[in-house]
Amino acid sequence: MGAGFGADQLPDIVLGPPRGAGEVQGSLDVVSLGNDGVIVVGFDQPVICDGPGADFTVFENAFHSGSPSGPIFAEYGIVAVSQDGVHFFDMPYDATSHAGLAGQTPVFSNPDNGIDPLDPAVSGGDSFDLAAVGLAWASFVRITDPGAAIPDPGNSLPPGTSAGFDLDAIAALHACDPGALPSATPTDTALPNQPSPTPTSTSIPTIPPISHDAAIVAHRPIHVRIPKGAQTATKRVHVKVRNADVSGSTAIRLSAVGCGPITASVIDFERHAPGPQDTVIVRARRAKTARVSLTASAALVDTPDRHVPAHCSVTFDAQPSEPGSVDPTPADNSISVDLSVLDRNDVQ
Repeated sequence: MGAGFGADQLPDIVLGPPRGAGEVQGSLDVVSLGNDGVIVVGFDQPVICDGPGADFTVFENAFHSGSPSGPIFAEYGIVAVSQDGVHFFDMPYDATSHAGLAGQTPVFSNPDNGIDPLDPAVSGGDSFDLAAVGLAWASFVRITDPGAAIPDPGNSLPPGTSAGFDLDAIAALHACDPGALPSATPTDTALPNQPSPTPTSTSIPTIPPISHDAAIVAHRPIHVRIPKGAQTATKRVHVKVRNADVSGSTAIRLSAVGCGPITASVIDFERHAPGPQDTVIVRARRAKTARVSLTASAALVDTPDRHVPAHCSVTFDAQPSEPGSVDPTPADNSISVDLSVLDRNDVQ
């Protein structure tokens, strides 16, 4: 909701150096993510590497309102990093104090003023250290606007196309070729008459499978009636999926399996988007609703008594859709919903 500003200039608008406008004005060289929006930026080699202090800076367009001493107009973003573009690690942050979130520091660096975007002491923007998540390097940075989960001044703007986190640029302060990083650092000196020390290894951490907890919300029984003279009847039901993670966002895919005379066809989370959308981004501890079309066939059901419909169970399943992700509680991914069908053509 509210995304769109700058989108027609992607990807160039988020590549290259920041174009900061200083303490009291926000840059327009940005793309607006909208509430709950997400963007991933990838680095070709050299990538971001862990070095002393901060390793990369995220530039938004925060500014002091009214004067340099005025309150900050901030639009927060949750920052995550990844080596492969699939397994992401959130940089630590505090949702209450806002420490660790991007989008709260004005940007001073601009190609026209000579301020170095690679010097966080003067560039502005919000800087992050890969050591906080234990990575020696990262090729991808993901920024997620937390929407109403973390209130900021941007949430109260009138509806438009400039809501949410506004990304200007991302700078790698330390960069390297990860293939050239040493795999071991041996100690080459020893005290007299002492055994040689065992070499110590400095290795790139192994990334465990990422965990995302998708769940499906219980649904009441479904009733389908086939009108007299009709061969089929379609019932549209609303099915909720939930992200049970404690933070961040994840993509959840919904599927449905029919039964007996019932065929599950269209699943759509975004009715206003072209084509059916069976996958949706859901913020932690939130739910989203899909519309599912269930079609009953008169040829596959026989119900001569109007008081005795045919029964079967439709299965709905919600799974995290990120490749390689593992759901820690698979028991809540699926539900079987009782479905009754009455064919009015059979009733005497």
